[in-house]
Amino acid sequence: MNVIITSFTNPFSFFCITNTNENELLQTVEPNEELTYERITVSNADHGQYVAVMWRDKWVRGVISMEDQFLIWLIDYGLYIRPTEKTVYTKLPLEYKKYPSKVFEASIHGVVPITQILNTDCQIENVIDNKWTKAAIAKAKESIMSALNVYFQPIALLSYKDNNVVIGDLYLRFQNKEIINIVDILEMWPVYLHKNKEVYIKDLSIYYTTRRRHRACVLKPVFPNLDFPVISLQTALEEYNDICSKNPPFNSETQNVSDCEDGSTVLDVNGAYKKTENTFKLTTDEIEKYSTMFITVHGREYNVLQDSLARCYCAEEIAICLCPSERDDETVTKFSRIANKVSGNFVQLISANFAKTDS
Repeated sequence: MNVIITSFTNPFSFFCITNTNENELLQTVEPNEELTYERITVSNADHGQYVAVMWRDKWVRGVISMEDQFLIWLIDYGLYIRPTEKTVYTKLPLEYKKYPSKVFEASIHGVVPITQILNTDCQIENVIDNKWTKAAIAKAKESIMSALNVYFQPIALLSYKDNNVVIGDLYLRFQNKEIINIVDILEMWPVYLHKNKEVYIKDLSIYYTTRRRHRACVLKPVFPNLDFPVISLQTALEEYNDICSKNPPFNSETQNVSDCEDGSTVLDVNGAYKKTENTFKLTTDEIEKYSTMFITVHGREYNVLQDSLARCYCAEEIAICLCPSERDDETVTKFSRIANKVSGNFVQLISANFAKTDS
């Protein structure tokens, strides 16, 4: 199915809506009458309360979340908004609470997250983790936002007490018309995941129940035109393998392909489509700056530019592998940005560096 990813937390948790019948579906659940209920404010709101929100000049369904901060999840659009003093929201009429959600939570499957550490020999080592690294999440988001279309092929419905998660394969179609499974993208260097069905099935309960419960999961979605098997957190490896073996190969010709470049993408919290940023370009001054920049990891000194190029130590990897006392968001962001520049402009960077030296 051709989908729009409306909210992306990590490869095991992202929300989708099919973009082929989006408008048709939403017409059945948006309150269209004049609502005369008393306006709700932060002072009289309750966590988990259903509300009607005036958003983009129309009433839409929402549910209040007050776990970390005051947010409203738009049930049928799959995104959070942060209300201001100008946001109008009121009690949702009872009849609109019975409709299922039109967005669904999805997940890739059969893989396990990987993190990188520096061993005692100062070599980068991949180890299995139960959490996705910030770099893996950023890479996945970047790939999705770069895609012209996003296709999700469901294989099963993982159902448990608090939620229904559709597990399946996520395919991206890029400008060159190439369609790639996001698993293959995240398995490229630097490695962010491993294909490992045994560990995936063994740790199902860790991947899907230890995270914060999502308020959107109270209204479970329905899939009237799809018929796929239901699994649980106790599903055995044999059953899972049998389901995977019966899943037909992905066929792009059966998908509805949109000519709009924004046909499948990730929305930000305000519902605006995010555009992929152009690749950063290193200037001559920046080359000189980074050529004299050093970081120390476990007593060993790294030159940011030289080691990134000559030794293929990506600055992003170095930042990720810093020991906890040395790692912070600013450092990771800084070196991820450097890595983006270096990896995206390898040939240009070398040429510019030689030109500067010759002059």
